[in-house]
Amino acid sequence: MSDIDNVATGVHLVRGPSVNWVVIEGSLGPILIDTGYPGDRQAVVDALRELGYGVEEVRAILLTHGHGDHIGNVTFVSRLSGCPVYAARDEIPNIQREVIEQVGLADVQPHLDRPGVSEWLTHAVEAGGLEVEAPQGVIAVDDLDDLSVVGVSIEAVPLPGHTRGHLGFLLPEHGVLVTGDALITGHPTSEQAGPQLLPEMFHGDVNRARATLELLERIPSSVVLPGHGPAFHGSPAEAARQAIEYGSAF
Repeated sequence: MSDIDNVATGVHLVRGPSVNWVVIEGSLGPILIDTGYPGDRQAVVDALRELGYGVEEVRAILLTHGHGDHIGNVTFVSRLSGCPVYAARDEIPNIQREVIEQVGLADVQPHLDRPGVSEWLTHAVEAGGLEVEAPQGVIAVDDLDDLSVVGVSIEAVPLPGHTRGHLGFLLPEHGVLVTGDALITGHPTSEQAGPQLLPEMFHGDVNRARATLELLERIPSSVVLPGHGPAFHGSPAEAARQAIEYGSAF
């Protein structure tokens, strides 16, 4: 099951059981930003259908980063649609599983007694987080003059720290910023609601993840769409301020 939040004309935040993805209605057809866990496949299909599209109509996939809960259906969608997949050059090795820059069991074990952690881990495994079919042939956005090729005005915004090549995506004509996991508004491992960082164990470089919050202060938009949690209706600067004040759950 998933919920669709229509945050702007043609821009939809889809909230799965524990992770979000975004559907943008571009001039050439629908565009996906991230794709959920493998276990979210039917939810991806259903969300597209509810918006009037089939999977085969997807024109592009944009990836914030290469974690299993964000790339879980990239191969499925791209095979059916023949669409290109875009990400930051620095992130492609992680997406294609040439390297694994992701929280491991050894990182999680010390925190299993914290509220929500064991439940999150169980869900991650059951949703196929360890069984992702890595997409190949990912195109580096760094090699493009811009992303207008996907049929909508969109800008890739480097937001490193969670992973080395983590991207956000700004839709300037819609006033929307997609932050992926650089800033979230809720997570099963956090009792806090509102803008925040994921717990430290999830970040490849914690200090860089914290510093990246300051980058958000200069990005003009009126809605922030996180990788986890509901949309934040306010500026990235305000979201970053709240996240800096709260920090992370642990």
